[in-house]
Amino acid sequence: MTANVMAADREKCIEAGMNDHVAKPIDPDELFRVLLRWIKPRDGDGKSEDKTTATMASQTQAALSESDTLQIAGIDTKSALRRAGGNRRRYEFLLRKFAESQKRVVEEIRAALAAGDPSTAERVTHSLKGAAGNLGATALADVAAKAEVAVKTGQGLEAALDSLALSLRAVVEAVQLALPGERLPDTAGEVSTDPAIVVEPLTQLKKLLTNDDGSAADFIFDALPNLSKVLTGAEIGTLTGLVGNFDFEAALKCLSGIAARLSLNLE
Repeated sequence: MTANVMAADREKCIEAGMNDHVAKPIDPDELFRVLLRWIKPRDGDGKSEDKTTATMASQTQAALSESDTLQIAGIDTKSALRRAGGNRRRYEFLLRKFAESQKRVVEEIRAALAAGDPSTAERVTHSLKGAAGNLGATALADVAAKAEVAVKTGQGLEAALDSLALSLRAVVEAVQLALPGERLPDTAGEVSTDPAIVVEPLTQLKKLLTNDDGSAADFIFDALPNLSKVLTGAEIGTLTGLVGNFDFEAALKCLSGIAARLSLNLE
């Protein structure tokens, strides 16, 4: 899976010994089609493939329904929500995180260039391009791609960065307007004083994290209503951020600290 989508890039992957090539941003339907091209169904009669196809169709339809109520200027929420597995809560979290973490990225690029560090400037621009594309901000991704070329070549750099700053600001403001920050409790026990209500979800979360199960990223959002009754806003923010970033080792340490504070046994 690569962000390089030219025919020559695919050929290089195949020559290097890869079975196939899937370009980013990832289209779940295309990814499953490629996987099924190389993975034979266990029962050998096509039932697994039929089941997978039916599941894909169901998830796609759910994502399309969710996207009908989520309209953000400059963002193709329909395709992006499909890439997020149809989980709107997770997608909204990623959008908020993008708006917060990327809003000063052009300043970072300029600072890196001023410090004589073009490799960092190129890496940051490339990351912005990929993140924007995955979240459905295709116009911003295109502008970032042009800025990346400008950083590499040094040609038209100022104009490219100015254009990137304008495009990025528009997307960030659109996200912040459509998705105002969620309010979480600032202190533990603000709603409930009984830590027992979070034992089950935290135990399940620990199991998922221990097994490196990617579904932990979806599970934690479903568990938030109960967790927010006992955990502090800071704990929830840190935990959801780590799980959302798939930093499961750090998330387990955070979870251990929460369990110790609440005197909970999560075995």
